[in-house]
Amino acid sequence: MELTIDRLTKQYGSKIAVDRFTSTFTPGVYGLLGANGSGKTTLMRLICDILDPTSGEIRLNNKNIKKMDEDYRSLLGYLPQNFGYYPEFTAYDFLMYISSLKGLPHGAAKRKTFELLDMVGLKEEKKGKIKTFSGGMRQRLGIAQAMLNDPQVIILDEPTAGLDPKERVRFRNLISSFSKDKIVILSTHIVSDIEYIADTILMMRRGTLIHKGDAHTITSAIKGCVWQCQVSKEEADRLNAIYCVSNLKHIGDNISLRIVSENKPCENSITVEPNIEDLYLYCFKGENAQ
Repeated sequence: MELTIDRLTKQYGSKIAVDRFTSTFTPGVYGLLGANGSGKTTLMRLICDILDPTSGEIRLNNKNIKKMDEDYRSLLGYLPQNFGYYPEFTAYDFLMYISSLKGLPHGAAKRKTFELLDMVGLKEEKKGKIKTFSGGMRQRLGIAQAMLNDPQVIILDEPTAGLDPKERVRFRNLISSFSKDKIVILSTHIVSDIEYIADTILMMRRGTLIHKGDAHTITSAIKGCVWQCQVSKEEADRLNAIYCVSNLKHIGDNISLRIVSENKPCENSITVEPNIEDLYLYCFKGENAQ
């Protein structure tokens, strides 16, 4: 299984949302990281064949997805950022309804619905109305509906946004359990989710792919640009006004700072190993980083 994105561009008037994006995906979990407006959602809608590209193409096993048509969509599972649901439906009825839309035979749909409700931890709530569910429960139902057709390519757009830490961990573990022998592309701006779950990280800025690789590979781009120092409160205030501070911690009367900068921020600064959050702040300083 190989999904190839070849010089993909999507333009709205004078605005370029995705700019000559090129990458190849094989089975594994890919984390797509970027600030708001970086093109993540547009890229995912293009991969899902919801949007038509301005130029470039997407191929699955060397076949253009436009020519594959229904054959491609039958291999696709999608959880959009704003997942729509019917509040009066029960979890069971909702999955059976989505199964019918996907053309699953009734018997197979029933078996798959019970299997997925169990896997996402909603078996006991199968008769509960969705309007009574927490955000985490709704997202788990969302991943269940994306998995109904046993997809080979799974697209998850901001799946952990708005979830509390416990639900985010649960959801990350759920995605990992589903990912065997599948291509899973997960977009988020929550750096810790990417660090924990993704085999490969892709970072987008203004519609372009700027970094791709595992955490160690892509953070090496800013090796020597992350500093640690311990200073007085007054000095901390001064440095905070000048530099990008990724972490601030009080230690007695002093303050420990982690600073992302190409230049040494103060005399007693020492370089430390960069992490994904440091790289994110370095790449998106001055931009909306949500």
